[in-house]
Amino acid sequence: MPITNVKTVHIPGFENPATTCEFVFDDKEAEKPEPSKNDSSGGKRSFANVQILNTAGDGYGPHATTLGDIANKIPSKPSLKKSCEKCRKRPDQDGMGFASCAGCKIARYCSRECQTSHWKYHKGLCQLRKKLAELERDLEAKALANNGPFVSQEALRKWYQDNVDIVDYTIVQTLELYKGRAHDLWRTNAVVFSLTGGKLGTSVAASEISFSDAEAAEFTTLERRDRLGLPANYLAALGAGSRIIVIFLLNRERNFMLVEGHDLPAEEKWAGMEKDDMWRMHIRMRNMAQMLG
Repeated sequence: MPITNVKTVHIPGFENPATTCEFVFDDKEAEKPEPSKNDSSGGKRSFANVQILNTAGDGYGPHATTLGDIANKIPSKPSLKKSCEKCRKRPDQDGMGFASCAGCKIARYCSRECQTSHWKYHKGLCQLRKKLAELERDLEAKALANNGPFVSQEALRKWYQDNVDIVDYTIVQTLELYKGRAHDLWRTNAVVFSLTGGKLGTSVAASEISFSDAEAAEFTTLERRDRLGLPANYLAALGAGSRIIVIFLLNRERNFMLVEGHDLPAEEKWAGMEKDDMWRMHIRMRNMAQMLG
C-alpha cells in the first residue's frame, strides 16, 4: 500500500501545519501468496519495504520512508577501538586496538614511546580513575542495599563503545557538525546522553542499557554544582577543545555517569554529513526496523 502525494497544508484556525497523503491500494500486491517455508528466507516475511510517513523529514520536509530506510539510515560500525592518547593515531577498527595503560586500564597507546612521553600529562587522570574504581565498590554496595540499580563505569563504557554508530550519529546532529569543520560548537559543548535500563536491586549490564535522548550542553553549565559539577581541569584532561566530550548518564543519576573524550570525525567524513530532523526517531526505531527488515 504505497504512500503518495505527501504534502504540508495549513488549516485555518490552527497554528501548526498538517501533513496529508494518499494511500494507493494495489490489488496485485494483496493477491501475492504467502512465502513458502522452503524459500531462501525460511518463510519469513520481510518488512523492509513497509512504508512509514515521516512527517518532519530528514531536513527535506515530510515524505514517505520505509523500515528498510530507517534500518540503514545509521551505518553500523564495529565496537570502538580508542585512538592513542599521545599522537591520536587511530587503530584498525576491525582489529584488536592498542594496548591500555596498566594503571587505569582505559587510556590507549600505540607504542611504549607514546605512553612514556605522555605520562606527565596522564598521571593525574590515571590516579583519579583508579580512585573512582575503588569508590565504585562502595557505591554498588549502597545502591543494592537500597534495592536500587547500579551501573559501573565499565558497563557504561562498553555500551558507549558497542554503540559508537549511534554515538557518532548523535554527535553530528547535536553539535551540528553537518555545518562544516569551521562550525566549532564542539569546542565549547559536550554531548550528554540520557540512557535508561536496569532492574531494582541489580547491577546493570551494558546489554540492558538503551538510548533515551541526547543534547548539547555548554562546559560552563556542566561545571555548575546544580548540574553535573564537572571541573574545568577534568574536562581539559579529557581533551575538551581538541576532542569531543561525551557524557553518559543512566536514569539521569549523577552517580551513574561516564565522561569520555571522543575523537573528531576523520577528515574525509565531514563532507558527507547531513542534517536529520528526525535523528531521535531514527535511533529509537533502528533496532526494531533491523529486526523486522
